[in-house]
Amino acid sequence: MAVDPWTLEQIRKHIDEGLPLTRLFNIDVLEAGRDRARVRLGEGAHATRPGGSIAGPVQFALADVVTYALILATSHDPAAVTVDMTINFLRPAMQLPLVAEAVPLRAGRRLFTADVRITEQPGGRLVAQATTTYALSGGTPALTGDPGRV
Repeated sequence: MAVDPWTLEQIRKHIDEGLPLTRLFNIDVLEAGRDRARVRLGEGAHATRPGGSIAGPVQFALADVVTYALILATSHDPAAVTVDMTINFLRPAMQLPLVAEAVPLRAGRRLFTADVRITEQPGGRLVAQATTTYALSGGTPALTGDPGRV
């Protein structure tokens, strides 16, 4: 059973209202569709740690939010929750904005796994990579024919 994906505006509104950390960290949803989602961590002192690099927990939140946006676009499942995330910090992120892009690796009936890449902008230097897994609520199956479905 195919599910109508949420519009980008619906996803933005849901995330803004339901995840207050996005306002705190200045995270904006740029794009959310079946094949990928992108979010941006904007300028501000809210994200840095001593030494000037972007804090790891902020990058973790960025990876989590972009995966949630991808799930909303593909599965229309606002009750989905994170069950696992592995993040590799490849180099210090020293400049904002950061952009995180998520693509589906596997979209099953119960679990949704995505690959996330976080880059510095402009220039696109890769600073972190994450693999995220969400538990779907079971009320809404993933889209039929999703290229990430295995």
